[in-house]
Amino acid sequence: MRTPKALLVLLVLFLFASGAATQSRAAMLGDAKVAFRAERTVTVDGRRYVGTLIHAPGHQRHEQDLLGMHEVFLLDIAAARGFLVLPGLKTYVEFPFPALMAELDAPDLVRSPLGDETISGMHTTKYRIDHRAKDGSRAEGFAWVSRAGVLMKLDIQVARARGGRPLAIAMELSHVEIGPQDAHSFDLPAGFSRLPADALGPLMGGKPG
Repeated sequence: MRTPKALLVLLVLFLFASGAATQSRAAMLGDAKVAFRAERTVTVDGRRYVGTLIHAPGHQRHEQDLLGMHEVFLLDIAAARGFLVLPGLKTYVEFPFPALMAELDAPDLVRSPLGDETISGMHTTKYRIDHRAKDGSRAEGFAWVSRAGVLMKLDIQVARARGGRPLAIAMELSHVEIGPQDAHSFDLPAGFSRLPADALGPLMGGKPG
C-alpha cells in the first residue's frame, strides 16, 4: 500500500513526538519509558495542527481534527502498525508503519548533544537528526529531548523516497503531564467496522490505493 503524504507526515510526528533515546542508551525513537499526556502543536509547511497526545511505553494515542473529521490514531510500536479510527463514522483502517518509521531504532538518528535548552518549562538537550531509510526517505533536523526521554520539540525536513519537495515539519509539546495513563485509551472501540486499506488515502486527503 502506498503511504499517503499526509499519513507519512503525521506518523513521523507522532512517533518522534512521544520520546527519544537519551545519550546514555539506544532505544526506539517514539517509545519513551515514561507515560504522559500532552498537547501537541504541529506545523507542516506553514499549516498548523493542534491535538492531544497520550503515551505509554509501546503505545500511543493521538487525537486531532483533519479534513473536518475528528480522527484518532492508535499506534502499536512493537507491532509496527497503527489504526486510524473515525469515531463519527464508527469505522477504522489498519495500516503498517512506512520504512522510515520501522527504522526508528537506528543509532544515527540521535547524534551527539548540541547543548541544553528549556522548552515549555522543561529542561532539554538538543540533538541533531540525520537518517536515510532503506527505501531512500530521509529525515534531517533537530530534536529537543527532556531527561525523562520525552521529545519536547522537533524541527525537521522529511524527503520522501520517490522525490519531490522536502516537507518542513515542526512540533512542540506543552502542558506535559507525566504519570500513568488509562490502558484502554489504546484499545480499538468495540463495535466499529473495519474499512479496507485502500480507504486510508482518501481519508487522509490523498489518492486511493
